Order: sequence, then structure tokens, then C-alpha cells
Amino acid sequence: MKCEHCNVNDATFLYEENINGNKRSLRLCADCAAKLQAGKLFGDGIEALSIPSFAKMQENFLDGLFGFSPKHPSASTQKACPGCGASWAELLQKGKAFCPTCYTTFGEELQPTVRSLHGNVTHVGRAPAGRRAQKEKRDRLATLKTELAKAISEEKFEDAAKLRDEIRTLEKE
Repeated sequence: MKCEHCNVNDATFLYEENINGNKRSLRLCADCAAKLQAGKLFGDGIEALSIPSFAKMQENFLDGLFGFSPKHPSASTQKACPGCGASWAELLQKGKAFCPTCYTTFGEELQPTVRSLHGNVTHVGRAPAGRRAQKEKRDRLATLKTELAKAISEEKFEDAAKLRDEIRTLEKE
């Protein structure tokens, strides 16, 4: 199917608009869709496409994806990734992380999105043998430290001393 604006290229984008119950659909080629996104107006019988509604559509998409509107800046807009220098605003604009360091830099901001996509923010599947051993050690240390705090609060100092020694042994490995 040809682009409904230029009638030259094949249509690859579908633009749909519903303003006060008036629905309109246009099939556009990549060039015409880029013009629409850039805010250029179409002529030749097709009234000017509503650029504000297109921008609103993008904003609504980001609202649903990230859980807040990018128009409302937060403290994280000032943050920059040390790995690639990208800001939170750039990450929002592109819709993806630029480098692995972005995930640690913007981890707090990304958690709601990752949780909604995957159901969890920590890995729960299989892992390579070396990583598995490290994770088991970290988990064991966390459990021991929790038990140590509980033993101290309950004033079970002999148990606490044993747990302390076990923690030290694990940390030396």
C-alpha cells in the first residue's frame, strides 16, 4: 500500500488520531512520518496533522512505560551515567539504556519498569557456575548477618559469637 500523503513510497507507519470523536487514520511512509514527527505541516487537501496530539501520544506512551511523565523533572534528570555520559532525559527520549553502566546509575528509576515487564527486579533463573557460587556465598552471608543481628537483639551471645566466626570465615574466602 502506498503512502496516503506522497503516493510514492510504501506505507510503513499507521497514524491514527481521535479528536473529540472524529477519527482519522493515515498510512504514511517513513519520510512523511518523519515530517509529521518533526512538526512540518502537510498540505494538498489533507489538513495539517495535529502535531500536539502526536506529541501527546508519545508522552502518554512514556507515561505508561516509565510510570511518570517526562515533563515533570526529578532529581534524576541531573544525573549522568559515568560510562557513556547519558542523562536520564536522554534515556527517556531513546527508550533504552546506552551502556551497561546506565542500569546501575539509573537503577532506582528503572526498577518500576523492570518490575512491570519481568515481574521482579532480581534474577531468579539459572546462572553460570562461577556466578552461582558467588551468589550463594552472598546469600549465605546476608542470612548469617541477619541471624547475627537477631541473636544479638535476643542476647544470645554464644550463638552470636559462632555466627560472627562463620561470617569472618566466609568473608576471608
